[in-house]
Amino acid sequence: MRLRIFIFIIVGLLITAAIVAAVFLLNRGGDALVQLDEAAQSITDTSGEVGQTPPEPGVPPPTATPSIRLVDVVVATTNLPVGEKIRDNLVTVEQRPDNNIAIIGQYAFTSTQTLIGQITRVEISKGQAILWPMVTDTPNDLGALGSDLALYIEPGNVAVAFPIDKYSGLAYAMRPGDLVDVLMTLRVVETDPEFNTALPNVTRRVIESELLAGRAFLFPQTTQGRLEFVPEIGQTVELIPNEDNVIPGQDFAAGDPIPKRVTQLTIQQAKVLWVGTWFDPREQAEAAAPVEASALTETAATTETTTGDPELAPAPPPAGEPEAAASTSGSQRSEQPPDVIILSMTAQDALALKYALERGVDVDLALRAQGDFTPYATVSVSLPQIIEQGGLVVPEPSGFDLHPRAEEVSPPDLPVEPLSAPPGG
Repeated sequence: MRLRIFIFIIVGLLITAAIVAAVFLLNRGGDALVQLDEAAQSITDTSGEVGQTPPEPGVPPPTATPSIRLVDVVVATTNLPVGEKIRDNLVTVEQRPDNNIAIIGQYAFTSTQTLIGQITRVEISKGQAILWPMVTDTPNDLGALGSDLALYIEPGNVAVAFPIDKYSGLAYAMRPGDLVDVLMTLRVVETDPEFNTALPNVTRRVIESELLAGRAFLFPQTTQGRLEFVPEIGQTVELIPNEDNVIPGQDFAAGDPIPKRVTQLTIQQAKVLWVGTWFDPREQAEAAAPVEASALTETAATTETTTGDPELAPAPPPAGEPEAAASTSGSQRSEQPPDVIILSMTAQDALALKYALERGVDVDLALRAQGDFTPYATVSVSLPQIIEQGGLVVPEPSGFDLHPRAEEVSPPDLPVEPLSAPPGG
C-alpha cells in the first residue's frame, strides 16, 4: 500500500515539473519576440530602413542615398547622317536617369513633336539621345556638305528640272511648297512594223524592162497610197494623201498623217521645290554681303551729314511699301520670267517625265489646292471621248460653210511679253 502511494507521489511530482518547465519556456519565448520587435523598431527609427545595424555610440548616422528618377528623352531609332530631316519614324521616347548632365543642363528633348522637321547638324547613332545643338531648322547652319536643295526632297523622291513657259507653267503662279499634277498630250500615228516609221511609206516603182536592160529602172518617188474601186467611173484608182490645205501652225507637215491626240493626267502630287534657276543660299549671302555693307555705309554717311537738320533727312518709305532691298535672296521675284521649275516626285514618275520631254510630248502643269492630297482616277481623253462626254453631234454633210474658210484662219496665240512688275513694286 505504501509503495503504491509512493509511486503516485513521484508521478505527480514529474507532471508538476513538466508543467512548470512548459510555462517557463513559453514566457522566455514571448520575451524574445518582444526584444526582437523592439530592436527592429530601434533600427528603423535610427536609419530609416529596416535591416541596418544601429549606429555605434559616438558615430553619426549615415547619410541617406538620394533616389534616381527616370525622365523622358528623345533618342534616334536608327543612324542619322548629317543633313537628315527628322521624321516621326526616326525618333522615339525612352526613359533615362535624371542625373545625366545633358538632362540637368536641359539640352535634351522630351517630346518628338518638337523635333519633327529639324535637320541634323552632326551624325547621330542609333539609340543616342538627340540634343538641341545637334539639330537646326535652317540649312544654312550646316557645313558645306551636299546640296541645300537635297534637304527639301522627301526620302524616296527625286528632284527633276522641267522647262516651262507662261502657258505650261500656270502663268508663273507656282511657289515652293505647292503641289502640281502633270498633264500630258501624246500624238499617236500608225507606223510600219518593220521600218518603225510613220505611215504612209514612200515608194518608187520599178520599170521591169529597164531593170533587165541595165538602165535606170525606178519611177519618180511618190507617197504610197491605196487602191480603191470608184463606182462612178468604174475603175480602180490609187488614192494618196492630200498635201494641200494644211492649216498654218499645225504640228504636222503637208502629206504627213494627222496624229491622233490623247490627253491624260499622268503624274500626281508632284511638289514644287523651286521656281527658276536654283542658287545656293550661302552663295547668295556671300554675294549680297558687299552690297549690303556698301548700302549700310552710304546710309550711315547720309545720316551723319543730315544730323541736326530734319528737313535734309531722307524721307521714310510710304506706308504699305517695303524699303528697297539690296540683297539677292532667292525669295525675291526675278525681273525675268522663270524658264524652269524644280519638282519632287517618285523615281518612276521622273522616268515618265524624262521620256515625255525627250519625245516631244506636250506637258502642262495643273495646280492643286493647298493640302489637297486626293488621288484622282481619270480616263484619258481623245476626240471620241470629248464627243461622247460633251454630248456633241458630228455635223452632217451640208452645202454651206463659214467665211473665211478654216484653212484661211490662223489659230489664236498669246504674244510673248516680258514679265511685268507687280503693283507697287
